[in-house]
Amino acid sequence: MSQAQGGTAFAAERPLVMQRIPTLVGTGGHFAGEIHPLEYGKTISVGRSRSADFSLRRTQKYREQDPNTRETDASAKTVSGKHFEITMYNLGSIEIRNLSSNGTFVDGKRIDSAIVDDVAKTSHEIRFGQNEILKLEMRVHEDL
Repeated sequence: MSQAQGGTAFAAERPLVMQRIPTLVGTGGHFAGEIHPLEYGKTISVGRSRSADFSLRRTQKYREQDPNTRETDASAKTVSGKHFEITMYNLGSIEIRNLSSNGTFVDGKRIDSAIVDDVAKTSHEIRFGQNEILKLEMRVHEDL
C-alpha cells in the first residue's frame, strides 16, 4: 500500500464527528458574531475583563476599535469584569449566575441565578450590559 493509499485509509477509518453542543452565540453588541461552546462541568465566566473566559476585550469588534474609541466606549463599560457565569452540568441543567450589579437577563427576566433545562429544544436569550446579547442554543461543532 502506498503512503497516499495509507492516508486515505486512515481518513476512512476516522470519520468526521459532528456534535450538537450548547453554545453561546453573540447576536448583539460587541459579542455579535462570536461563538463559545460550553463544556460539561466547566464554569465559563463572561465579561469585560481579559481574565473572563469569554471576554468582551477579545471580541473582534472590540479589537478593531482604535484606542481612543475603546477608552470612551460607554457600552463596553456597562459590562462588568466578570458579568455572569454559566455552567453546563448536562443538557437538562445549565446554570446561569449573575455576578454584576448591572444585572443579567435571561429571556427578558432579571436573574440572580437561573437553570435552563430545555436547551435541546429551544434557544434562550441572555442580555447584559447596555447592548450585549448572547443566544444559548444547540450548535453543530466538528470534532470537539
